[in-house]
Amino acid sequence: MASQPAAGGAQQHAHNNPLVVTGGSSELQVILHPLVLLSISDYIARHTLREQKGPVVGGLLGQQNGREITIEHAFDVQMTNGAVDPPRFHSRLEQMKTVHKDRQLDLVGWYTLLPSTGPDESILAAHRFFLSDYNESALLLGFHPDQVLTHSSGGKLPLTIYESYWEVEAGAAAAKSATDPGAEDRPMDDGDTGLQLRFSELAYSVETDETEMIGMNYVAAGGASAAATSAKEDKPSRSIETNSKGKRRLVESPARDKPEAAAAAAAATDNDEDVQLTRDEEEMVATLTAQANAIKMLQARIHLITKYLEQLPPSFVNGGKTEDESMDETDGSATPSLQILRQIQALVSRLDLVIPSDKEAFEREVLQESNDVHLVELLNQVMQSSDQARDAGRKFGIVESARARRGASEFAGLPTMTTMELSEIP
Repeated sequence: MASQPAAGGAQQHAHNNPLVVTGGSSELQVILHPLVLLSISDYIARHTLREQKGPVVGGLLGQQNGREITIEHAFDVQMTNGAVDPPRFHSRLEQMKTVHKDRQLDLVGWYTLLPSTGPDESILAAHRFFLSDYNESALLLGFHPDQVLTHSSGGKLPLTIYESYWEVEAGAAAAKSATDPGAEDRPMDDGDTGLQLRFSELAYSVETDETEMIGMNYVAAGGASAAATSAKEDKPSRSIETNSKGKRRLVESPARDKPEAAAAAAAATDNDEDVQLTRDEEEMVATLTAQANAIKMLQARIHLITKYLEQLPPSFVNGGKTEDESMDETDGSATPSLQILRQIQALVSRLDLVIPSDKEAFEREVLQESNDVHLVELLNQVMQSSDQARDAGRKFGIVESARARRGASEFAGLPTMTTMELSEIP
């Protein structure tokens, strides 16, 4: 278990942090899932953009099988006055267990933001809360925001997983033994002044399944497409200008050799007002920008392949010479590469998977699917019309029955005529 005693002098404090010790060996095997990293990064982003107060704290769900601990899901924890709100945390934990009841997950630890040196005194109260109320061997996942900016591709993840245990301070234990001879026979209590929490770093491995890999590929593809830009595109310089109303805006500096463009930009700066985009519009602009960048990149790659094929020696196109003779040509043509040509051939052969070979059958199938969709829409409209007609008929029946009852009540108040009086009526 994580709350085992430390091995005295064999351990040393790491980075001059009295709470972190090194030198001990733990048999715990921690398996971290990428979904946890996505949840933590999402919570940190929302907490930062919304300018929320208080620390970033969340729970970790997983399973513990002997000395193996899996961390599979993460959820945020609401803080009240810098401390965990027990009722809300308990409700949130039960909700997460219900959602993932098929996996029978339980609380295995918690996470927060930590410096690279490790835990400090500010997190001890929250850690004691998780240890005492939910899991006596709760892990601590520390996310290091200072390592994100200096993070390199393929490097270590900016996080550290710690296990905790209670360590008896040597000075406090000796003083207690001197004053109380029977202190050694007592069981240790968490409230004793001689006990101090210590943290030891654990090694971990990242493991994922197929569903998580789909999500990771989607996030990676989205980030890559949004960051893709054309290397050959001339980007104009930009500057920040302030108008007479005190508003600041980002404008493009016009070219020096184009006075007409400079005059047009100055006129646009004087006449146009700042446009505030909504959140939906900003998301739409970001999506369209990502798609435009992807199309530009695809067009540039196709143009590059076309230029390369056009500059090949005529022998590779006409087949008039052998490969050895063609490779020795120096008439200004591009140097043929059999590896590149094989890759182009493989790419062209895979186009049938995107463009169907039987175009008529494909169009017929598309038309059939479209007709099915339209048929379902028409049936839906007919059902809605029938419901509306039935509703109108029901309302009409209610109105007519009420009118009939009102007419019967009025007729009941008239005097009754005899048979003789009725016979005298012309």
